[in-house]
Order: sequence, then structure tokens, then C-alpha cells
Amino acid sequence: METAGMPDTVQRAVSIVIVVLGIGLVAGLNALVLLAAQRSPLDRTRRMLLVGLAGAFLASWLGTAMMVGAGPAVQPRSNELGLPFNLLIGFGPMFVAIAVLLASRTARAVNAAIPPTWLVRAQTYRVVGLIFLYPYLYYGMLPAEFALPAGVGDFLTGALAPFVANAIAQRRRHALAWAIAWNVFGILDLIVAPVAAVLSGAMLITAYPLSLVPLFIGPPVGILTHVYSLHNLARGSFLSAVTTGSSGTGTSRAGTVRGRLQAT
Repeated sequence: METAGMPDTVQRAVSIVIVVLGIGLVAGLNALVLLAAQRSPLDRTRRMLLVGLAGAFLASWLGTAMMVGAGPAVQPRSNELGLPFNLLIGFGPMFVAIAVLLASRTARAVNAAIPPTWLVRAQTYRVVGLIFLYPYLYYGMLPAEFALPAGVGDFLTGALAPFVANAIAQRRRHALAWAIAWNVFGILDLIVAPVAAVLSGAMLITAYPLSLVPLFIGPPVGILTHVYSLHNLARGSFLSAVTTGSSGTGTSRAGTVRGRLQAT
């Protein structure tokens, strides 16, 4: 696809935003693990070990994504590696982290100790998805068939995150249903976006540093956080807390939702 010219200053600014966002996600998610570990019943040694492993895992994942994306910092250039290898780099660590959550009692204990609002607010960064609309779509560097669903879907997910988190924090009546629906919407958005990229031939998505989106920042980390959030809602203390003072019918409905979530 032929691309229109993007001003060099805009290109550099967006490239810096993408790289800084990736580094910020590593730092932010590791800080979340640290705070959650401190709230968990784990002893100090296991807490520190878990935090160290999580930090090394996230940093290695981002570092590998940067090397695969290739090119000098902040200077986009084509990524010539094959699609299967890129999928392995992007989604391999995501599936490993999900498997750890399901298989490790320690990981589940820490996940259950995280306040549900944390994992929801963590997705606020998705508002940065507007970069698909400006400057990439605006300057003709990405097709509308990809930029519109990816940009709008990411923005809605990120923009709604604080409202969903506030509903949870205030124990509103339908907060649990909203949180589940929001998580499902966020996951679907992250599935639709890469499919749209392939179908529309959005080749620029494989150029550095935009390649960090499919390799780390976008679907991999986004879906992982949604899965941890859903598991947290099912296993954490939110369900029991939200029904405090409610009627027997409300408690029964919450129990039904808990059973459905735990069955997944």
C-alpha cells in the first residue's frame, strides 16, 4: 500500500509514545504485582521471588519484541520475520502467563489479592489506540478497514475503564455484569483488530515501532490483563462484598454468576 507523507516530527513523536508506553506497561504491571503480593498471604521470600520473576518475564518479553521489531530506537523500519514467528513472540508469553495463573497456587493467591478495580483501570492505556486514527489513518498510512475498528475499539475500552472501576468500587447493583461485559468487549476488540489488519493488508503494523502493538502492547498484554481481571472477579472477594446487605435473590444471582465464571 502506498503511504502518504507523515511529518517527521509527528512520526518521531508517535514512535516515542509507543516505545515509552511499552516501557511504562512493564513498570506499571510489575508495580501492580508487587502491591498485590504485599496484600497476599504469601511469605516475604515467595513474594519477592514472584515479583522478581514477573519483572524479568515482562522485561524480557518487551525486549524480545523490540529486537524482533528491529531497527534503531524511534526509527520505523520493516520487520521481515515471518508471521508464525511473530505470533510466537507476541502470543507465546501471553499463553504462558495464563497457564501460570491456572496452574500455580501462588499466582492465583496474588491474583485474588488484587482489588478488582486495579485490573480494570490498568486498561486505561488503551485510549492511546487513537493513534491508529491520527496520525496513521489521517496521513493515509493505515487502511480505514483496520484503523477504524482498532482505534475506536481500543479507545472505548480505555475510556470506559474508569467508569467500570468506579462502579465496582462503589458496589453498584450491576457492577459485576458491567465488569464482565466490559472485559468481554475488550477481548473481542483485541481479536477483531489483528483480523482486520490481515484482511485489510495493513502492512505498516509490522514496521517498528508500531510492531510493538501486535507483539506486546496491544492484543497480547491487553488480553492477558482481561483474563486476569475475569479470573480475579470470579475468585476474589468482590462477589461476596457486592452482595452484602442485598436480598436473597441478589445473593442467589451473584452465586450463579460465580459458578458460571468458575466453570470457565
